[in-house]
Amino acid sequence: MPDDVGRVTVIAIADLFGIAAGRTELLALFADVQRDATTREGCVRYAFSEALDEPDRFTLISEWRDMAALEAHYASSAFGRFQHALHGLLARPSEMTIYRVSESLRPLPSGPQDPRDAD
Repeated sequence: MPDDVGRVTVIAIADLFGIAAGRTELLALFADVQRDATTREGCVRYAFSEALDEPDRFTLISEWRDMAALEAHYASSAFGRFQHALHGLLARPSEMTIYRVSESLRPLPSGPQDPRDAD
């Protein structure tokens, strides 16, 4: 029986709203916390992206093996420093939703690969 039977993957999606004057500092903070999080036990994915139509709106997508891994990340001193460093760099509070996922599927290509896309 596989080790992950009954395990519930946790996905957290957050929207963060930066201020233009703090953009450089905010991007550096995102890079630091992203680098740290991806080394943590149970982190599957941790990535920030920027909205195309709102240059100071960012989305964080993080995927964790389970809720304990996510909670350990939030309890880490590195995440505490990140939270503290955000002071004055956000236009308003972040908005996060946490999802517990018991199953996921990765779609397969629906047709043959275009030869122009081959290596």
